[in-house]
Amino acid sequence: MDEIAERERNKYERMWDVSAYRNHAPGESLANYAFAAMKMRKGDKLIDFGCGTGRPAAQFQRLGASVIGVDHATNCLDQGVNITFLQCCLWDLPPDLLCDYGYCTDVMEHIPPEKVDDVLSEIRRVVRNKVFFQIATFPDGMGKRIGETLHLSVHGPEWWSAKLSKHWGSVIVNGTRNCIAIVQ
Repeated sequence: MDEIAERERNKYERMWDVSAYRNHAPGESLANYAFAAMKMRKGDKLIDFGCGTGRPAAQFQRLGASVIGVDHATNCLDQGVNITFLQCCLWDLPPDLLCDYGYCTDVMEHIPPEKVDDVLSEIRRVVRNKVFFQIATFPDGMGKRIGETLHLSVHGPEWWSAKLSKHWGSVIVNGTRNCIAIVQ
């Protein structure tokens, strides 16, 4: 594991011990919308990149998707969440990992700036069809609880649209405070 990956994993393992952080899962309320917006069907394989608590991934599972949750923190999943979980760094995904769809909410703003393109390249390599992103465009307020900054890549929707367009041919972006994008 590289030095940046180890630093970030340690930071988030400390953060997941803060109940207020664990209770706030922005992607949880978007799972149903993303399932419909990406035109998913029962049996489609989805990876929740940066799955955190696993609650959104569990919702996709209830909708009929075959789900893998990926996160670098070993302690992120909520108790009682029963999904397939892969602990790894998003800029160094396993070479044989493949899926039909991707879900990546409240993650990209957490990625160190020098790793953003690496993460997008890895997600692009792994996902055959569409990816749903929700990206916060503002500084975080939770990291101070452990003396850290969590949102390391804070940019507006135009910046994210240009960045996503470098990796995908079709990019649809909505929103200002939270940038929502579907890419293919």
